[in-house]
Amino acid sequence: MSVEREQGPRAEVCDEPPSGLTDAERLVRTAAFREMLATGRPWDPASASDLGIDAASMRPAIDYLVEAGRARTDERGRVTAAAGLSTDPTEHHILIGFGPRWTSCAYDALGIFGALGADGVFATRSPSTGAAINVLFEGGRPVGSDAVLFYADPSCCSRPNEDWCPHVNLFEDRASAERWGQDHRVAARVLTLEEGTDLGANEWRSLVKGHPWAPDGPGGKHPAGEGSR
Repeated sequence: MSVEREQGPRAEVCDEPPSGLTDAERLVRTAAFREMLATGRPWDPASASDLGIDAASMRPAIDYLVEAGRARTDERGRVTAAAGLSTDPTEHHILIGFGPRWTSCAYDALGIFGALGADGVFATRSPSTGAAINVLFEGGRPVGSDAVLFYADPSCCSRPNEDWCPHVNLFEDRASAERWGQDHRVAARVLTLEEGTDLGANEWRSLVKGHPWAPDGPGGKHPAGEGSR
């Protein structure tokens, strides 16, 4: 097991859609993410009429994403988690726009804030102590926090939501993160919040492109509301 110090911004990201995804799977993943981001509610594929794919292709696409550990659904077949965003409460709570959202891991939260260039608060807890860690974001940048991101080696995992995300968390400081990784035998890199945000923003920009909250969206700025500054 090793915990590496960050040497640069490049990394291979576990939640990045693999090249093997079909067009239908990519479209479904993106549509679900954008709807959950905008509304905070599960995405109902039955309501999707403008994706450019037929119903016969949509359900197999959803089933594949679930089987691959890249999405979750509820008993009604609605998507409740995709591309790192979740409508079910998790340990990773983001206050952004007009209401709360949750993410599957800490890296997802940093990436979403960074890609949107948004103001808000990311609230989570340290796995080693249970202490609350609240990170303020202004313009998509973390402000005034010494916390670090424990970025687990993605090669360890085949199902991101189940295998990888539980290991990707914020810690109070580098020493705590490195000690936790050694105790749990999890290979990882420890990144500053700025490094983690830059890395994640690069991955989520394609998902938020043109979204009303994104810098290139119709408003050019996410709406003010609870959790915003």
